[in-house]
Amino acid sequence: MEVTVISTIAIYARKSKFTGKGESTENQVKLCKEYAYNHFQVGEIILYEDEGYSGGNTDRPKYKEMMEASNKKKFDVIICYRLDRISRNIADFTSLIETLLDNNIDFVSIREQFDTSTPMGRAMMYISSVFAQLERETIAERIKDNMYELARSGRWLGGKTPMGYISKEVSYKDKDGIERKMYILSTVEKELNQVKTLYNKYLELGSLTQLESWTLENNIKTKTGKYFDKSILKVILSNPVYAIADKNIYKYFKSHDSDIADTIDEFDGKNGLMVYNKHDERKGNIARKDKSDWIVAIGKHKGVIHSNDWIKVQQQLIRNSKKAPRSGTSEVGLLTPLLTCKNCGSKMRVITSRKNNKVYYYYKCLLKERSRSTKCNTKNLNGRKADKYVIDKIKELGSLDIDVYEYLKKMESRIIESSPDDKSQKEELIDELERYKKSVSNLTLQLAESKGSSVSKYIIEQIEKFDKKIKELELRLKNMEHESKVLNEKRERIVEYLELIKHFSNNVDNLKFKEKNKLFARIVKVILWNGEKLNIKIQQ
Repeated sequence: MEVTVISTIAIYARKSKFTGKGESTENQVKLCKEYAYNHFQVGEIILYEDEGYSGGNTDRPKYKEMMEASNKKKFDVIICYRLDRISRNIADFTSLIETLLDNNIDFVSIREQFDTSTPMGRAMMYISSVFAQLERETIAERIKDNMYELARSGRWLGGKTPMGYISKEVSYKDKDGIERKMYILSTVEKELNQVKTLYNKYLELGSLTQLESWTLENNIKTKTGKYFDKSILKVILSNPVYAIADKNIYKYFKSHDSDIADTIDEFDGKNGLMVYNKHDERKGNIARKDKSDWIVAIGKHKGVIHSNDWIKVQQQLIRNSKKAPRSGTSEVGLLTPLLTCKNCGSKMRVITSRKNNKVYYYYKCLLKERSRSTKCNTKNLNGRKADKYVIDKIKELGSLDIDVYEYLKKMESRIIESSPDDKSQKEELIDELERYKKSVSNLTLQLAESKGSSVSKYIIEQIEKFDKKIKELELRLKNMEHESKVLNEKRERIVEYLELIKHFSNNVDNLKFKEKNKLFARIVKVILWNGEKLNIKIQQ
């Protein structure tokens, strides 16, 4: 079998979920490596692994890194175990192939035995990607159909039950008369009364901030015994499960192009709502989908909020979100990420005001602010004085921390000691490389002179042997240059830290606000304020 010479190979592996099922990324990498060593002369292998990411789009960190590297021509071929590991979307896959072809990079998919270096391989790969997307769309449609059928039953599909309800198992008979089990929401009256109070109070107060303060002042807590915060309140106030399923709510969701599983006549105002396909979970984040993606159905449980009130609350939430102030961008409040109220353990936030074109600011305990001083009454802290006090205290540390300084000095020495004598080694490798190249040149001349002779075979074998050695030496030189670059970068960073620590007292005042923020985060563990004194705890 003819061996293709490739100096650098990229292997890409992907798995949608962090589970023990299916083909693990480790298995994929193992199979790709075996293929690489069986079909190529491997100089270097670069691994790109994405676990917990869907192949439906290219929003994957290692995939993006690989494509950036391909544009810099850092490898000569990409190998993956199966085509759908790298893409399940025709447009994305086409873009991938075009990029690789532009950069003269080949693509191999082991399972489908595709190789883009051949016209047949390219054609087959496009055909396979069409079928992969067709299968994906078919599965998605089947899932939606199943969800629609479940929606008609009004059942609870599992997960954390909303406040006011518990999950209850019931038996029923399907259309074939077979007894089956399902879960429905059963009411907890005490909690539901609290939910009704929260809806009424929000309509009265008009904001989540005011509602949060009201719950704290009145010692109203969640079903797990914790204080309400704005995020929890918003989840409750925007949950359709509490809305009464009447014709008014039907028209509301119809106007938002929601997929409604029941007819308008079935919305008789007796039960609550069940909504499916409400969230999109990607990369560990849960995002609320647009209402046009929701599947709305009548539930088996009791609804408690009149549709008019539920709709008014949604409209108020939208109005408030539009006029909500942006997070502060003014460069004040150096201590904000580190400052904690010692009395209650809450974080403290910076509050600013402007007078005569001058910015004034102070730090305030979040629990004090949220509860309007009913749960904590720690004295506010003058921002300008506090920032100066902390900076002065850190300056008093002199060289910051002699142990840290000595540690970095030792690290610098180790890097210098571990660094190979690049110059002499490099010169030796270059000399050896030139000797092999000269030998190949001489053998080539001999081959030309002895054309047709029986010795030609042995000359060719010797040339191939020397050529392999040349590639090995070139790779060693390349790796040596890379290692030297990495070590130099590490040493440069350490020298920067050493200079900063050595002249810390002089440097800190010259730093910009964001630089001070970053520096404080590295130096300070936490700053505690008890209403009278600041206690600064330095990082170990």
